[in-house]
Amino acid sequence: MTRKVYRTAQGKMVDLGALQLRNENVRAVGNMKVNARGDVIDSANRAIDTRNQQVARQYRRQTTNVTDTSVRASQTQSAPQPDPERVISASPVAAAEPVAPAAGLAAAIARAREIRQDPLKTHQSIAEHQSSTGKT
Repeated sequence: MTRKVYRTAQGKMVDLGALQLRNENVRAVGNMKVNARGDVIDSANRAIDTRNQQVARQYRRQTTNVTDTSVRASQTQSAPQPDPERVISASPVAAAEPVAPAAGLAAAIARAREIRQDPLKTHQSIAEHQSSTGKT
């Protein structure tokens, strides 16, 4: 017995879990051509594509999106180095040679996580900038 048992205003007990199980193969209301379980159905209410098949197909699309060549290439590359001009360094010593930015999703995420701190502008510096550019 399910836990979806409710009492109506007239005192009758309604088991919504049993009602759902009894009507799970009935065409759902709307224009999506599915039954109550989410299976895609045809005009004779026969399941063409079950919900489990749809979920498994979507999962395979998401997990097998990476090709073998990109995995091999990323394994041979070293970890991406942050751009020394954009990252705040604890030591004042600059990097000996500039590092070329790596391409790909991992590098884009790494660049997005880097911290760039601009000095705060005071009212005086804003006023000076506006007076020098002629803006009011």
